[in-house]
Amino acid sequence: MPESVARRITPWSILLTLLLAACAATTVDGTWTRPGLAGQRLEGPVLVVGVARDEAVRRIYEDDMAAKLTARGIQATRSYDVVPGALDAHGDDRLLAAARAASARYLLSTAVIGVDVEQTIYAEPWPYAGFAGYRGWYGAYWGMAWPAYTQVRTYPVYIAQTALVRADADRVDWVARTRTTAPGNIETETRAFVDVILGAMARDGLLAAAK
Repeated sequence: MPESVARRITPWSILLTLLLAACAATTVDGTWTRPGLAGQRLEGPVLVVGVARDEAVRRIYEDDMAAKLTARGIQATRSYDVVPGALDAHGDDRLLAAARAASARYLLSTAVIGVDVEQTIYAEPWPYAGFAGYRGWYGAYWGMAWPAYTQVRTYPVYIAQTALVRADADRVDWVARTRTTAPGNIETETRAFVDVILGAMARDGLLAAAK
């Protein structure tokens, strides 16, 4: 590749790579807290549940969430320790019974409830040297604005719901809806997802802010 072409393409290619890498992220669409609970700190024990058919995803989520809750002083148990084996369509009854048997005050569960498909369109302009004077400035501006390369990227967006359920009353006390864009490394992004959920709970007063 000629040096002049390399200089022209490399900065934009790096920027595109960074933009695409930044797509892998979890954001919170919104949260709801039961009236009367706002500002009250969460008290354990908590049974942590990753509602997933993939056992690896379930265990990564439950390990990380339980460990981080414990680090905040909240006793937490992983559901796969008390409800071993794959979860099924009727797992809610098993999990609720297990939580009560373990004297857990709450279940904290996350499940994917939908998948969207989104697109990103990126147009890379050709750099244009232009020439001196006002007309030259206008020509350079137009050269930069004219797209020479366009990339369309289609990627999945996973919509998840995380619910904090009072075990003895079978009552939802807090819920969050999140969107995770183009997940890649499952382990890394599951741990990042846990941090987003804990951050949302802290903002709603259920947890102390992380130190």
